[in-house]
Amino acid sequence: MKGSDPRLAAARQKKSSTRATRQEIRIPLRYRLAGAEEWFLGETINVSESGLLFASDEMMEVQTRVEITFQISGTPLLPRSLRHATVVRRILSNWPETKLLFGARYTTV
Repeated sequence: MKGSDPRLAAARQKKSSTRATRQEIRIPLRYRLAGAEEWFLGETINVSESGLLFASDEMMEVQTRVEITFQISGTPLLPRSLRHATVVRRILSNWPETKLLFGARYTTV
């Protein structure tokens, strides 16, 4: 291909090969908007060391900051059981049932 820059192709290849490995796992979770009191229920679709994809019945906008715990009820037992994340993607899944899916990237506080 005329005008192709081999450095760009190498950078694209490196970026795709360094993407965090996703593990498909479906477990319940709770999340809330950063700093809010009310928790909402959700379910993971897949997780990686950099973030997760999860389903919820509540609408959120991209760039929403959230706090996530994998404990179903009560106060998170350990500070490290609470993960901070930012919604980076929103998808409407239509099969087999309509669900809102959110991609969230873990962040540091």
